[in-house]
Amino acid sequence: MEETKSPDCGAATDNSVTACGECGKEATEKPGQISTTGKVRQGGKRIYAILVVLLVTVGGLALLLSTGVLPNPFKISDAVAIVNGERISGQEVEKKLEVYKKIYGQSNRTDFSSPEGMKIIENMKRQILDALIQEKILITEAKKEKIAVDPQEINDRITTIKKAMNLTDKDFELFLKNHAMDINDFKKRVEKEFLITKLIAKGTEEKRIAKDVWMKELNDRAKIEILTK
Repeated sequence: MEETKSPDCGAATDNSVTACGECGKEATEKPGQISTTGKVRQGGKRIYAILVVLLVTVGGLALLLSTGVLPNPFKISDAVAIVNGERISGQEVEKKLEVYKKIYGQSNRTDFSSPEGMKIIENMKRQILDALIQEKILITEAKKEKIAVDPQEINDRITTIKKAMNLTDKDFELFLKNHAMDINDFKKRVEKEFLITKLIAKGTEEKRIAKDVWMKELNDRAKIEILTK
């Protein structure tokens, strides 16, 4: 059976499908072709795993990569929830849905227009919103605790990632572009990771509170308003 390969992560897949089950990108490279992504293709799969952690959720609350796009009951520019005074937009939810649509659709070949497919999508959409709410709780609480991240910490982290993956600046920039991001977007995600890590450490190390107790305290005092059903 002829195979194609993802131009991003290099994973082989059945020639009858159009998107990679590993990274969600279109699998367009056929046997014998030369990839134009260079080192990005070699390190892409591992970097994508890092991106998933940063883009999807935090604090051990990772979502299963399975969803599709539900017809939007609200305008994507509207707020769908307000957490501790900060909004979560429908656009944020939709961006994550687009990523998961490719991954879930490729691995399960689900017809999202079918009644069963729509139920799967609706359920995952709720989970994505829940994850965004949890992330927003942690970020806003980090600000309340006056936790800050030095820009040098962010730059050092990105340098470490590039060295570990053996990527040049150009390779890394191309990889981010292929996933609809730029370096500033990625820096914001790394900053969030640091804020949450430091927030958890403040409770478990400085306040000597068990992690689950600390997380419950943060969630209990959060002010959450859901604006969509």
